[in-house]
Amino acid sequence: MGYDTIIGKVFLFCTLPVLEVDYMRRENELTKQSLDFAVNGYKNSVLDWLALTVDCFAAHGFPLKSVSYDLNHNKFERKSLKTFYKKIDEDSSYPTDKLYSFHVFSGVTQKYPDTWYYGCWYSEQWQDLTLFFDTSFPEENVLAFYRSYLQTLLKDNAAWTGYLYNFRCNSGYAGGFKHITLNHYKENGDNWGKAIRGVYNHTKGVVVGRSTYEEILPDKSKYRHIYKQNLLSKAHMEENFNRGLFGKLTLPEWIEKNSYGTIEKIGMENWLWTIPEEKLHDVQVHFYNKGLLIGVE
Repeated sequence: MGYDTIIGKVFLFCTLPVLEVDYMRRENELTKQSLDFAVNGYKNSVLDWLALTVDCFAAHGFPLKSVSYDLNHNKFERKSLKTFYKKIDEDSSYPTDKLYSFHVFSGVTQKYPDTWYYGCWYSEQWQDLTLFFDTSFPEENVLAFYRSYLQTLLKDNAAWTGYLYNFRCNSGYAGGFKHITLNHYKENGDNWGKAIRGVYNHTKGVVVGRSTYEEILPDKSKYRHIYKQNLLSKAHMEENFNRGLFGKLTLPEWIEKNSYGTIEKIGMENWLWTIPEEKLHDVQVHFYNKGLLIGVE
């Protein structure tokens, strides 16, 4: 199967017309701040996710040109997307089941992540994904694309949770670290990082205590924190109101009653909750007081 054949297969995922978008940037035009959307608990093979992603970006006028990944936890490789597909097509022994921390992107250079325009990162091992766009791209265009991408990503799949955030490029915020914070109410990224990654064992040199989201987060109605946009699962939508978290209301009823934003179905078993900026702090405090947040003090 050649590169052209792979691309032909890719376009089965997303059949929207290609849009004319000015995606090129010089380095001095980049803000080196990014608007990101993280998705947790998404399961797919790297190659199937890559095919879907390349197609969806291209259909919206954002062609992806390069890849970067950790090969078998042994070495990082960066190359053009075309070269990557040619490599796996011609070398049947290439370990495509051992591609970790995989980025697909376009940018000024492959070498420096803070010169990348936009792209997506996926870890099949950790079941995590992050979309990113430099904030030189208009926010309304990026949000519209994220919504469309999530609809495609989750059409026949599901995720546990997800959230929109704005931070400096390549900050590592999604991974959860003590001193990387958005200053949300009582936020503590380290607790989120330990929950989703386990704890690093310096003696063994490995992360321990983490396997799957099912094992570490059996209560699927919890959240990292509350953000301007939040990806909800069936567990969030069907929160057992007998626990008194929202009185006698389900989450959607509680949101509507208090004018805490809008919810729209965005996938097979996922919904997107968008909260007005002026209501965000109130919602964060309520969820903290109810013990629903993980990435907090």
